[in-house]
Amino acid sequence: MARRVEEAVVERWFRHPPALIAAMASEPTIGVTRAFVTQWTKFSRLFPRWVGAIMANCPEPRVIAYEVENLMSEVVRDPAGDDNHYELLVRLGERVGLSRAEVEAHPPLAEATDAFEWLWTQARNPDWLVGFAAVNGLEILGDRRLPERHGLRTGTGLAPEPYARALGLPEDSLEFFEVSEAADAGHGQATVEILASFTPEGRRDEMVAVLVESMDRLRRMMDAGGELARSLDASTATDASAGKAGTGKEGSRHGER
Repeated sequence: MARRVEEAVVERWFRHPPALIAAMASEPTIGVTRAFVTQWTKFSRLFPRWVGAIMANCPEPRVIAYEVENLMSEVVRDPAGDDNHYELLVRLGERVGLSRAEVEAHPPLAEATDAFEWLWTQARNPDWLVGFAAVNGLEILGDRRLPERHGLRTGTGLAPEPYARALGLPEDSLEFFEVSEAADAGHGQATVEILASFTPEGRRDEMVAVLVESMDRLRRMMDAGGELARSLDASTATDASAGKAGTGKEGSRHGER
């Protein structure tokens, strides 16, 4: 089962990552960063609700412990950082010219809303394994070691170095990537192990299919995020040509919908 899960993730995600993820892993722009922050903060706000639903249906102490540890990083404070993941995302947004109000007021894209509604439905499935495969299965996408093991050089988009190089962002603004890359590497492997341990042989096809559907929905969300990023970068370029600061808050308003 572990091999099948990893192969599905490599083939459906890492071999041809969404354009937004590829840009985040190589040459992130202001628009790419703003698009990611405005959309992923929505994911981050909903994630605890999905996990809580999974835990409510799960009788397995090992899985519950994993979920509680996961929520500590997301909601309370990541042990490797000085805040939770949501607040670190907002901080990143502020460093590329978005106020907290702008981050939180920016609506989710239609594709993001569709993905979130589907994940909420899966999370509430009385069969906790379905919700786990759909929600926690996505954490495998943050395991930077997985593509390396399959001979790929694809990045996860969570490495801080591209942001420091391409945008010159200060170290304190990159803490989201630093802690997330470390956390997702561990959580991703733990997710594979849990799926392998608790999926009965006769349900392996089903659980892989749930994970594939989850990745496909996230891909559609990220593809829409790529379109948003291009729009935001175009607005930033227009503002710059008009004499406005390309990373200032005035330019960020043009990306709102």
